[in-house]
Amino acid sequence: MAAIALARGGLRVSLYERAQRFAPFGAGIQLSPNASRILFAFGLGKALATVASEPEELIIRRGRDAQELGRAPLKSFMKARYGAPYLILHRADLHTILRVAAEKEIDIDVEMGTAVADFARHKNGVTVLTERDHQLEEHRVTALIGADGIRSTVRARMFGNDQPIPAERTAWRALVPADQLPEDFSANSVGLWLGHDAHLVHYPVRGGSVVNVVAVVADAWRATWSGEGWNAPGEKDELAGRFSAWAPQVRDLIDSLPSVTRWALADRKPLRRWGEGEVTLLGDAAHPMLPFLAQGGGMAIEDAMVLGRCLVRGQDVAASLRKYERLRRYRTARVQKEARKLNKIYHYSNPMASLRDTVMSMKSGQKIVERYNWLYRHKS
Repeated sequence: MAAIALARGGLRVSLYERAQRFAPFGAGIQLSPNASRILFAFGLGKALATVASEPEELIIRRGRDAQELGRAPLKSFMKARYGAPYLILHRADLHTILRVAAEKEIDIDVEMGTAVADFARHKNGVTVLTERDHQLEEHRVTALIGADGIRSTVRARMFGNDQPIPAERTAWRALVPADQLPEDFSANSVGLWLGHDAHLVHYPVRGGSVVNVVAVVADAWRATWSGEGWNAPGEKDELAGRFSAWAPQVRDLIDSLPSVTRWALADRKPLRRWGEGEVTLLGDAAHPMLPFLAQGGGMAIEDAMVLGRCLVRGQDVAASLRKYERLRRYRTARVQKEARKLNKIYHYSNPMASLRDTVMSMKSGQKIVERYNWLYRHKS
């Protein structure tokens, strides 16, 4: 997304991608109005319409007995209130849309299987050292944008190789054919189940043919995981054991999962600065966050839009990057902190869990959404 934004601003972009080829990855992603309006502004609405859907509502239930705690409107309310839809889709589909859009830009060169190994700033810009097939190569560039994830090499070279902060929680993920599930799980809605030290989310993707399931549980012993990425294989029996005291509907859902993967959740504290000179960070490299607000992808999309507006041909590069950082630091830090709050709220034990459930059941669905007016109505 950042490459597209910069290219459309008149800049020549070289995108160094570590992977040897673009391949399907991840599972579901939620794009709230603050992110979807940007994709529409970039002319991607038609492509999104073929793969994304708009859930009718968010349904919140108590995990142990399936008692409904609240319903929040999404499809009709989001468009009317924020002027853009709330979308759900498969990450691979979004990735494909962005890849195709990038390929249409004549000013974007994509170099696959190429990792940034190091860089050096100097008075004429930045020299980037890349590694491809065990061969090192130097590139002279005007600016370097590190969009290389929570374990960013660019970030480590600037600020030291500190480690992400473990959340001591494991997220388990699976995709299930919708026709194998009861209506409660296959309906066009986002389901959120809350329980002691665990929660579960499900929603349809791929036109409703597949349901994305994410279950998060406490796992202090997995806090030291490293290098497993998003697709470490998991044992379904282990996951089922963590939900053995939940409602029968949830136990049946887990039994229906064909296979599961897992990853250890982690984030970092907000940075006071994102860059130096002609180098800066974007997305998870700058502000990795826990997934409980469903904003990791959205914040990266917002970053890209703002970066494209700030870094334009003919202007001072370092000054432009500092402007981009000033415009983004506070907002992304707030989202990081709000995601951490939800980590606590979602996983309360009694008596706080009972208080949470009571308060939530007393709120109207509209009020549940409006709590995040500051997030959804934002225009980058």
